[in-house]
Parts: sequence; structure tokens; C-alpha cells
Amino acid sequence: MAPKYVRQVELFTDARGRSRVADELKRIARSDARGKRAIENKIDLLRQQSFEDALRSRLIKKPSATLYVLRVQSGPVSYRLPFFEPPCRGGALVVLTSAVHRRDLRGDSYTELLEEAERLRQDWIERNCKGG
Repeated sequence: MAPKYVRQVELFTDARGRSRVADELKRIARSDARGKRAIENKIDLLRQQSFEDALRSRLIKKPSATLYVLRVQSGPVSYRLPFFEPPCRGGALVVLTSAVHRRDLRGDSYTELLEEAERLRQDWIERNCKGG
């Protein structure tokens, strides 16, 4: 029986059609097959669970009022994928903004990652939600 999906997952694409997160996922797929599988499995789980269940199970973290972080941990594989839920899609969509190896998130880099995700969230909403 196929899993029931609560929401769809989209990769952030800028106004010129470029997607840094897609590029990051391609790079991970080339260099880390286990990481690629782990990310795909966690994204699939995110599509199936309510945010409450995902928070309770620690699949995701909510570091701000508007952003979430998908936590991918499988053995030595550890990635963080910030995402947001657009207010104009009624919970049917989340947009991933980046995919970063956890070891690269030391010092202020985690804060910078979240600041960039918030900037991308605002850009996406302005371009894709009527009335911004």
C-alpha cells in the first residue's frame, strides 16, 4: 500500500530558475550515496507526518516562528535542511531552501543558514503568494 502524503515538498528556485538546494542535493548524490538515501527517506517521512508528530519524533526542529529544519541523521550521515511552509498553500506544501552537512554548521554558520532561509522564504512568498 502506497503511503498517504499530507504535503508535497518543493525545492526553492529563484526568479531566474536557479536552485541552489537542487545543486547541493546533486552534489550529495554524487559523493555520498548513503546521505542521499537518508535525505530521501526523511523527506518521504516529512511528507507523511503532521508537523506536530514530526516535532515530537525530532524529525524536524522549529528554530523560529516561520522556519523548520529537517534533521537527517543515519549513522555518520548528518545533514540539516531548512524549510518553510508557505502561508498561501494551506499546509499542502513545504519548500526546502538548502542542504548542509551538519559538520559545516559551527559557530555562526547555523544562524547564517537560518537568516538565508528566511530571506529565501520572503522572496518565495512575494513571487508565489498573491498579496505577498
